[in-house]
Amino acid sequence: MKNSVKIPGFASSRQVEELLRLLALRMQREAGSELSGLYTSRFRGRGLEFAELVEYQDGDDAAGIDWLASLRSGRIYRKRFQEDREIPVILACDCSASLYSQRQTLSALREATALFAACAVNSQDPIGLVFYSDHLERRLQPGRGLRQARRLLAELQEFQPSGQLTDLTGLFRSLNNAFRQHSRIFLFSDLHDTGYTADLARLCHNHEVLVCHLANPPLNTALPHGVWLEVCDAERDERGLLRRVEKGSVAGTDSIAGEMIAAGAEYLLLQTDQPVVSQILQFFRAGAGK
Repeated sequence: MKNSVKIPGFASSRQVEELLRLLALRMQREAGSELSGLYTSRFRGRGLEFAELVEYQDGDDAAGIDWLASLRSGRIYRKRFQEDREIPVILACDCSASLYSQRQTLSALREATALFAACAVNSQDPIGLVFYSDHLERRLQPGRGLRQARRLLAELQEFQPSGQLTDLTGLFRSLNNAFRQHSRIFLFSDLHDTGYTADLARLCHNHEVLVCHLANPPLNTALPHGVWLEVCDAERDERGLLRRVEKGSVAGTDSIAGEMIAAGAEYLLLQTDQPVVSQILQFFRAGAGK
């Protein structure tokens, strides 16, 4: 049986409490500014959604007539719409060893998740939290308000996963099964997995999905020429050697972004060596995926 992932910098309960207080203040300050406004305009509501077909009556708006249904039935029907129900926000965190064993990546995950949670609170959206490695580790059911945000922050700081591997296929299937209501899902992962795009597409068919790709700068572009570096896969405990390669020959993230978008998701690259807030702001300002 594998040991649980050791989270770098794990703190005492008193330190966590102080950290939560500071995080809550910072979260409210940053999300209460431009970021909150951009989030609200970008994600708040979808206008009207289809409810049912009803028979057309004199005085009804002819623009709402469903001509295909009318031709099939021999009667004139129109579409009736209703206002959207509230859309829960689900923050789904990859907690596999490849992500949780690296301080820089873990810090970026916590900060990005907390910022989106704060935006959801400001927009009065219910928020839930999911941790998944190679199995479902923890699920916090959607709730609203500052108390829920504080619970979420506490989970982000104190949670220690037991799994080692990344199973994004299992995560996407679990999300589809657990949340039947149309939801807005933010996935935070280093995408250290393959073969998951079909299940991602199925998830996107039922929900709005934003994939936040947490990416560390490649180690082998910073090595001196002629130097080899021994590395260890945190998930499978496999060792290997790295040597320097030129930046131009390193596979970029364009192909990953293309796969996400083709599956129906939006894609946000978060470089862990750059400020998280500025990258999220840039994403919203650019109106990515719209």
